[in-house]
Amino acid sequence: MTMDQSVERRDSFRLPFATKVTCYVETTEKKYYGTLRNMSIDGFFMETIDCPHVGHKCNIEIVLEGKHSRLRIEKIRGSIIRNNDEGMAVRFDDQLEWMNDWDGLPTHLSFSINLVKSSLK
Repeated sequence: MTMDQSVERRDSFRLPFATKVTCYVETTEKKYYGTLRNMSIDGFFMETIDCPHVGHKCNIEIVLEGKHSRLRIEKIRGSIIRNNDEGMAVRFDDQLEWMNDWDGLPTHLSFSINLVKSSLK
C-alpha cells in the first residue's frame, strides 16, 4: 500500500450531512460549538475552530433543523478520539439507537441514506 492510500477502519456506515452540534467537556467546563460533517451509529466528525484534547469525555447535543421544525438529540456521551485543524472526531459511549432504524429518520435523511447505500452497490 502506498502512502496516499488509506485504510478504512470504521465498522459502521457514515452519513454525510451538516447540522449544529455542541460538545460540553465537564473537566474544563467548556462548550465547543460546530457543524457536523458526518455521523454514524458510533460517532461523528465535527468542524470547529477550537478543539479539546484527545481523551476528554464530553456530553453531546445534536440539533437537526428543518424548514419548519427542529429535532434535538441530547444526553449523548462520548470521548474525543482525534482532532486536527478542521475539527474533532467523537466516539459515542453507547451507539445511537435511533440510527439502527433507518425508517425512523426524517424523510430527507432516509432518502440521503438510500442514495448513498445504492451508490455503494
